Amino acid sequence: MEEFSDLLNYSVKIVESKLSEVFSELDKEAGEVTPHLNSIPYIARDYTLRGGKRIRAFLALVGFWSKAWGSGDVDTVSKLMAALELLQSYLLIHDDIMDMDELRRGGPTVHVWFRDECLKTCSSSNCTHYGISQAITVGDYLEATAVENLAMLKLPSEAFEKLLVTYSKGLRKVAYGQYLDVLFSNLPLARVGENDILLVHKLKTASYTVELPLHLGAIASLKYTDKLLKELSSYAIPAGIAFQLRDDIIGLFGDPRTTGKPSGSDVKGKKKTLLVIRAYQLSSSKDKEFLEKVYDELPSEEITDEHVERVREIVKSTGSLDYNLKLIDELVSQAMQEVEKAVEINHEAKEVLTWLLNKLAYRER
Repeated sequence: MEEFSDLLNYSVKIVESKLSEVFSELDKEAGEVTPHLNSIPYIARDYTLRGGKRIRAFLALVGFWSKAWGSGDVDTVSKLMAALELLQSYLLIHDDIMDMDELRRGGPTVHVWFRDECLKTCSSSNCTHYGISQAITVGDYLEATAVENLAMLKLPSEAFEKLLVTYSKGLRKVAYGQYLDVLFSNLPLARVGENDILLVHKLKTASYTVELPLHLGAIASLKYTDKLLKELSSYAIPAGIAFQLRDDIIGLFGDPRTTGKPSGSDVKGKKKTLLVIRAYQLSSSKDKEFLEKVYDELPSEEITDEHVERVREIVKSTGSLDYNLKLIDELVSQAMQEVEKAVEINHEAKEVLTWLLNKLAYRER
């Protein structure tokens, strides 16, 4: 399996080299307009390149080779890989605002960075609003740059139309998932069920993190068929949901020094994960009252580390953690079965998808 780690590292080098080129061009473009714009490409570069697994870029490469392994122009797919990472930064910047997170990948979130710059250099009395406003702009800026990189693929018109339609539909699915995620965060615990949470995971994670990169890579290769795309989807949806369930476990129980995110941020953001929903359904009256207090009554800023620790204890004691771990196993098994029976996906791609599935569904960070 070491060869697949080498392939992932190869993919990371490709995309980060392309991203460096992109940001150099953005530096030049902004500087030619006015020096006042220099902060935009600076923080966009820093935020994007400071870390991240580059899984979407890697899956785009796997999708590109899913019909004929190792074929095609890597420079072509590198633009797609860069586009997906720019898109990821755009979505994360806006997600950080909605979740009120201050830390991402071991550094300040973009709205916090602008807020702090404002406090140091500006006379504004509302640097928090300034930071949010500028972060929204940087997110939009990155999404526009992602689309520009897609346009540079120079595909035949039919394939290019297919690519853009797929990209746009994928982005709308993320919007639907994000809307529901925010909505459920603001609904009482009793009004949110397991199927609601799994739908969010399907829309916001599985469709975007796994299915979309695989589809875009396959389309960019010009070797795609409808059957191939369907086979990739059959793997992507259960795999993506398993990834997200693991992410939620890491979010509640992970070490911030390892994850790069604040401890308990999901609880303080009142995020309704399956861990919490299942714990609520299984808990005693006393624990139900506590969870309702944290998720339905307390303002986010009043949720303490002690509250977070009690939530962890309830998730464990009710069996919710075990339930989530078992569901991950079931989803991994389903995704592996779909890969095994696929006829359009080549053998090498099947091996890589199986390796990646196990790597991400059972990761610790």
